[in-house]
Amino acid sequence: MNTGKGAYALSALLVYGANPYYTEHNRAAVAEALDSIPFIVSFASHMDETAQHADFILPSHTNLERHEDVPTPAGLNVPIIGLSRPVVDPEYDTQHVGDTVIALGKSIDGVADSFVWDNYKSLLRETMGEKWNTLVREGYWKDSSYKPSDWARGFKTPSGKFEFFATGSYKPVVLEGDPDSYPLVLIPIESTRLADGAVANPPYLTKTVADTVLKNNNIFVEVNPKTAAAYGLSEGTVATLKTPTGEVKVRTHLYEGVRPGVVAIPTGLGHSAYDDYLRGKGVNANDVIGMAEDPVSGLDIAWGSRASLVSI
Repeated sequence: MNTGKGAYALSALLVYGANPYYTEHNRAAVAEALDSIPFIVSFASHMDETAQHADFILPSHTNLERHEDVPTPAGLNVPIIGLSRPVVDPEYDTQHVGDTVIALGKSIDGVADSFVWDNYKSLLRETMGEKWNTLVREGYWKDSSYKPSDWARGFKTPSGKFEFFATGSYKPVVLEGDPDSYPLVLIPIESTRLADGAVANPPYLTKTVADTVLKNNNIFVEVNPKTAAAYGLSEGTVATLKTPTGEVKVRTHLYEGVRPGVVAIPTGLGHSAYDDYLRGKGVNANDVIGMAEDPVSGLDIAWGSRASLVSI
């Protein structure tokens, strides 16, 4: 990952609704690339990891304090637009990110005339047009006249139906690491009690996390009892989890629900930002999971890594 050098180097980065310093795989490489960008602006509503590294922080309203359009959720066969509206006044000196972008546009010669709106709400209202009154009244607008395409034309296959096989070439993604040096497979596991995206966990939810996942500041990885016996591990053993990307200190929790030869690490922990309720609790799984590039899309499709687990 290289964003600060070469012919397409970035000179500025505006971050909204994301926290790449925390959420991306191989965080050390991501941080090195982002640190090479001369100017970073964060619109975060909380002091997250990316806001800590930003040159400027322009905090946006929270979701309860702002207008926002909600596009059709994936999977629906009818076009629907939703509208979220503020239910409370802004508690702090914040500003809708849309208002900030409009103000910036008005100040740039050559494009200022294109930013004709007074604020984001007026832009949203003009964009929605005749749908606006319905959105305000009902909270959503649905295209009742929409009719999906004829099923007979839905699938370009010999049978005219969805066919459960790939017709193109398929190349599996190989996990990073030498099996001799890293004999185990590390996979991340998600929990409804731990937020692992751009926004961190509420402190009260962290209190509900079992002590077989997080105890004090120690994170536990799950291993099958057979794996534990093979590597001299027991319940609560302090160990070094190592991958080609990095290494972290963990404790082990024996769990038969994990396949032998696999190490499962919880996601959503290991924050270095926010507050004393979240900072320093466990480790970030992304520190030990590298990137794997999809040859078709170029996106990161890593789901795990080869690993070793050695007691300390």
